[in-house]
Amino acid sequence: MSLALGIPCNCTARKQRFAQPPKPCLLFSVNACHSQARTLNFLPSLSRIMQSCSPFPNEILHHIIEYVAYTPEMSGAIDLGSRSIGKSLFKHASPALLALSVAKWRLRRVCLPFLLANIEIGHDKDAQKLEKDLPLCAKFTKTLVIGRFAALTEDGENITSRILPQLKQLVEVKLPDCWDRSDMLRIILAHPTVTSVLVDEVPNVSMRTQNLSKMILNYSSSSSAFSPQFATYFAQGMRLMCLGLENDSVGSRLECMNFPGLEEIELHIRDRPIPFSWLSPFSSTHPTLNKLWLLNIKQDAPPFLSSLVEESQRQGLQHVFRISGVGLRRAKPIDRSSQDWRVMELSLSITAGSKRLIEILALNLQCHKGMYDIDDVASVFARFSSLRVIHLQYVYERLNFGPSNENFVRSVQEDGSIDSLNEPRARAESRLSLFTSCLAKQVRTLDSVYIDDENYTSDGCDWCLRGWLHVLDSSRDVGGTLGDYY
Repeated sequence: MSLALGIPCNCTARKQRFAQPPKPCLLFSVNACHSQARTLNFLPSLSRIMQSCSPFPNEILHHIIEYVAYTPEMSGAIDLGSRSIGKSLFKHASPALLALSVAKWRLRRVCLPFLLANIEIGHDKDAQKLEKDLPLCAKFTKTLVIGRFAALTEDGENITSRILPQLKQLVEVKLPDCWDRSDMLRIILAHPTVTSVLVDEVPNVSMRTQNLSKMILNYSSSSSAFSPQFATYFAQGMRLMCLGLENDSVGSRLECMNFPGLEEIELHIRDRPIPFSWLSPFSSTHPTLNKLWLLNIKQDAPPFLSSLVEESQRQGLQHVFRISGVGLRRAKPIDRSSQDWRVMELSLSITAGSKRLIEILALNLQCHKGMYDIDDVASVFARFSSLRVIHLQYVYERLNFGPSNENFVRSVQEDGSIDSLNEPRARAESRLSLFTSCLAKQVRTLDSVYIDDENYTSDGCDWCLRGWLHVLDSSRDVGGTLGDYY
């Protein structure tokens, strides 16, 4: 069983609706790749990779490198609470790929399309660095995430306006914040190679005369989606990715609505019976609809889960958890007549008695304001007697590491395992390593810890760390390297 938790004791598992890209971070300078890559403790077999790549044509190398090009996501950690902007066609490159790209010129040529495919600019300085490296990025950048800075200031708008026409291979643009500059939006929508502009909110500008066929709204509640204003946007070509519905909003009115491009529905059930009579006619008129989430279930589980309920009762688990959410996926191939829906995911609300069942646990402290001693947090994890994998996200700012940390920082910097040149990053990595060592000693069943954390200053991203740390042996020592991601 895997679970996503908030501390100290929020035991509701949640689903990851969208792949979560990191917040906009500083774009790396191409020339800086070399110095940053040297700080990575890359794969010991790098020399063997370099020696063995010569016989392969570039097409084969491309497929091989694709396997290490992206940082693997934490499996089993599910989180409905954070809806990030929709899935990207192009993922973020892994730190290992950055190191591999500077090992050999031939490898660099193969790696660059992966390294530069997805770029985020969240600040003026990010945009300046991108503009500096435009001759190279113009060939490979497919996805560009633009922070609100480009809509807030004239300087931000000017530099973004200069950058966009130079990105000749650009396919999609993401606007994760609310926009209120119509000129900037028109430039983005008019870009000749861009096919989709993903937005979290409908821009606060007049769009009455614009062709919105490239614009995709990540999510809308039924109150907004049913409004005359949105009807106008849909008529102009805007598409909707996910529609949120309350139980009382489904019915004859929904059956006669049409939402172009709709892929997902979130239906909040609460304490009412689960209706399905509307689904068949609605899905017949929405061929792209392929996911249905039944959320906030307060009553008994849906009838199609009766076999699961019966089996849990047979094993005496009926008092250990209850089903609070269900994810259904439309069976492929999707066609207008397909009504074959299958369960793909469950959200479980659990009780204290289920600690013995959980093997994978996720902790996200992004929305917390309190501070927690690392020993206290480790003692909470130690209560889970079968825990093997822990996913830590945005925990650094919420942890109190204590006075013993300074000696630990000096020791890891002296032995060269952590780069001491970047002091804020080195301090963060050493403290997170200290916390992981504390977990390994208190949680005796622990095998691995996955860390995904970052810190921002007024100038932009200060550091970003992501990677796996593993418990090596019976001594409970921890090994592994946390790398920057871009």
